[in-house]
Amino acid sequence: MVTLPAEGRWSLRSVADDDVREVIEFLAREPLINVYLLSRLEEERTAAVTQMFVIRHQGEIVLVASLATNVVLAAPVTERRDRIESATALLADRIVTRMLPVRAIISPSHLVEPLWDRLRSRLDPPTVVRMNQPIYAIRRRLDFPDLHAARYSRLADLDKLVPACAAMHKEEVGIDPLIRDAAGYRERVRELIALERSIIRMEEGEIGAKCEFSAVTNGGVQLMGVWTHPRFRRKGLARETLREVCGHLFRKGKSVTLFVNDFNLPAIALYESLGFTRIGMNRALIW
Repeated sequence: MVTLPAEGRWSLRSVADDDVREVIEFLAREPLINVYLLSRLEEERTAAVTQMFVIRHQGEIVLVASLATNVVLAAPVTERRDRIESATALLADRIVTRMLPVRAIISPSHLVEPLWDRLRSRLDPPTVVRMNQPIYAIRRRLDFPDLHAARYSRLADLDKLVPACAAMHKEEVGIDPLIRDAAGYRERVRELIALERSIIRMEEGEIGAKCEFSAVTNGGVQLMGVWTHPRFRRKGLARETLREVCGHLFRKGKSVTLFVNDFNLPAIALYESLGFTRIGMNRALIW
């Protein structure tokens, strides 16, 4: 059982229709940190609210969480530590009593730590732990070009894009998604193409560089899967592709955000040289 502070009244419930406006306002205090949760509410509200929960203390929102197979949390870094610990204790009980397995917990580090403290004796240990993943963002720059050498992926690219995405995932996480669930992974990549959330640059008949959008809101896009084919690395391809991707999104009125492993120093150097600035720190536990 969860032990909560004696003072005050706590509640945990699914996000209801009358919660949505307040939840969006809560998340919009840090719109680029919380871009994934905001995108779920803006784009797929009916599905999202069945998996999103709001934890309140004395009627005030303390924490918002998406409890799909990937667990994502949101609360300001300025929130009191004792209230975060109480909120994540409630959330841990909900996670271990639901039917869905946990595939990943990816959230700001100040939230993952207390949640995992409550879960470590109740779940198998994660396969991959990324203690520090800096979150970067870049806002509009007029000197970035629109798409030119890069373009949106098409369904005809699927057979080349799936192994490229899988190679990137294996390189970053150490897990080959084509071994775990080849058909399901192919379908997820196909959906990204259909939603116009995949951009590629072709080189010599191969995908030379690519990235996808993991979340899109009215004001921001979160990039994922930023990858350059090993044959074309150290030739400036990633820089040129990212400049075009960001320039394209700037013209749509979007800021751009992403997170990166702290040990990936070449990627960090690239992002910072393009003008990305650090806005937070994620932590990832992956099963």
